[in-house]
Amino acid sequence: MKFRKIELKNFRQFYGEQSITFSTSKQKNITLIHAENGTGKTAFLNAILWCFYEICTSNFKDPKVLLNKIAKKENAKSYSVSIEFEDDKGGVYLAQRGFGQGGHKFRVFEVINDSYKEVDKPNSFINSVIPKDMAKYFFFQGEGIGKMSGSKGDSVVKTAVREILGFTIAELALKDIQQVKREYQRSFSNADKSGQLSKLQNEIISLENNIERNKEQLDKFAKAIAMYNEKLQTIEDKLANSDSAVIKQIHSQRKSTESQLFREKQLLAGAQKEKRSLVAEFATTVFGFELSGLALDFIDEAEYKGTVPAPYNEQLVTDILKASTCICGSDVKPGTEAFNRIQDMLKQAADPMLENRIRKARSQLTSIKNDSVKAKSRFTNNMKMLADSESSISKLKNDLDELTIKIKGADSLDDIQGLENERNRARNNLIQDERASERSKILIENDQKNLSLRKGELNRLDTFSLEMKKYKDLVEFSEKVEQVLKSTLADSEKDVELRIIEKVNKYLEQFVRQDYKAKLNPTTFDIRLVDKNDYIVPESDGQALLLSLTFIASLIELSRERKNAQGQILTPGAIAPFVVDAPFGDLDNKYKGHVAKAIPNSVEQVIFLLSSSHWEGTVEQNIREKVGVEYNMVLEETSEAKSKNSDSITILNKEYETVRYGKTVDRTVLEKVGSYV
Repeated sequence: MKFRKIELKNFRQFYGEQSITFSTSKQKNITLIHAENGTGKTAFLNAILWCFYEICTSNFKDPKVLLNKIAKKENAKSYSVSIEFEDDKGGVYLAQRGFGQGGHKFRVFEVINDSYKEVDKPNSFINSVIPKDMAKYFFFQGEGIGKMSGSKGDSVVKTAVREILGFTIAELALKDIQQVKREYQRSFSNADKSGQLSKLQNEIISLENNIERNKEQLDKFAKAIAMYNEKLQTIEDKLANSDSAVIKQIHSQRKSTESQLFREKQLLAGAQKEKRSLVAEFATTVFGFELSGLALDFIDEAEYKGTVPAPYNEQLVTDILKASTCICGSDVKPGTEAFNRIQDMLKQAADPMLENRIRKARSQLTSIKNDSVKAKSRFTNNMKMLADSESSISKLKNDLDELTIKIKGADSLDDIQGLENERNRARNNLIQDERASERSKILIENDQKNLSLRKGELNRLDTFSLEMKKYKDLVEFSEKVEQVLKSTLADSEKDVELRIIEKVNKYLEQFVRQDYKAKLNPTTFDIRLVDKNDYIVPESDGQALLLSLTFIASLIELSRERKNAQGQILTPGAIAPFVVDAPFGDLDNKYKGHVAKAIPNSVEQVIFLLSSSHWEGTVEQNIREKVGVEYNMVLEETSEAKSKNSDSITILNKEYETVRYGKTVDRTVLEKVGSYV
């Protein structure tokens, strides 16, 4: 998408009709608009947002008062903004939004050979060209930019990534499918006349709600833990770089002791895990040891007496009686004394299954007896490891307490004491949130197990009516759709974490003087600068702005790459003009020049709204050859100049006024300047 022309009529500072024709050249893709503070840069940017989406930036004053004040005094009732643009295939369109006697109107026309064909559903059409959620990153207000790092950076970054990936519709669909699933579950319960199935279904709903609630809590704890870890790292860096040699030494000792404590806690956790494993492996051995000895003694004594196993085999005796022939060859006829004696043997005979059970019992009991020696050895070693680790942990904790007391007791070092108190508060909060996080994990794990059991019980029951079966199938289908949406969103978010940081660092390599790079915390989505040792750098205002600008440029690049993304879940990306109002703020001249040069190379069309403080110097030097057309916003005032100085700007060695006094109307006019007049 490229802008061709914009026309403003009685919109804020722009009295009457004002227009700009943009550069659509591939080589000279910059439209440069010079505008001093108060002339209408922000109003111009908001005219674009208002025309397309009827929205404004958060720092735009009085967004409901759009009619030019002079036009209003003259009893004018209407104001409008029209933008002519071309799509990626070369089609030309005109978007018009205005307010007049007929009320508010928004229309889009396709322009074919100077004729205008109105487009149905204009809002949907514009949203298909540039999704509304992505607009704020293309039509960008530099002075109102949110920080991408620090206490609020995480929400800014996460929201931006999700919007540029087109998450909004998918997330709404996920909420809808979850609501639909709940309705099907309730319908299923209502259709159950017995009450047994509805009870199970209600338990399933309750467990799912618990899991969702605890997952939300887990996310909050994860963010808090990451925040406290970062805070602790900052304090540790300050202590490590203290001017006091004594504090440095004690801090170094404490860091070493903390590392030892961490290792010992890992060893203790390993020993505790092994203990649980040993109990599972040798529970039968430990608790059955005494019983196995008694049982083996009983079997041995019974064998000695000839009762276990029995002296005769039941199958052998039965076969002799059936054949009426003894194994010695003698006849054994029914009614004879021999037959009766052999038949009496069945009373003491044992069947093969009994003999097999006896052999298995002997084998198992013997195994228990033999394993007892191995179990004793391994339990003894494990108990020693547990005792050693617990003893070491106790000692290291005492050592840490003493070192902390030494730091707190440092004379004339109030700043160190303050840092230490802050450190203790952060550590205590960290420990509390880590424990709460573990509790949430256990609750989620238990609820997930119970949920699986309840669903299994429900599926095993076969007392469904036709109506219940219908709702059961609908619930299962809803769950499949829900899972597809969740997995797609999670996978996409994880994928973009790496891609977005790669792009940010590609820009930072060109701009930043120090050996710094950007790092994204996957838990909080906070982006910070880190040095070559991976330590977080407290950014200056200029570095924070640079990080934010490179992030926005990376988002736009990512959106362009996703323009032709396939799939039915995420909204494809967009290719659109990058309209930037006052982007360079606190950047020094070198940074300004680098960023100004990089931006036109990353997008197809750029519209810069720059004051002279942003423009003069390195910015002009770096973008002059890319400028395709140039305008100047001139402030016209009805009052006389009197003692006021005349203001002007020099463009290509020619001076242009930026303010004129003694005019007939208070307004801002748009004038073409430079070699493009």
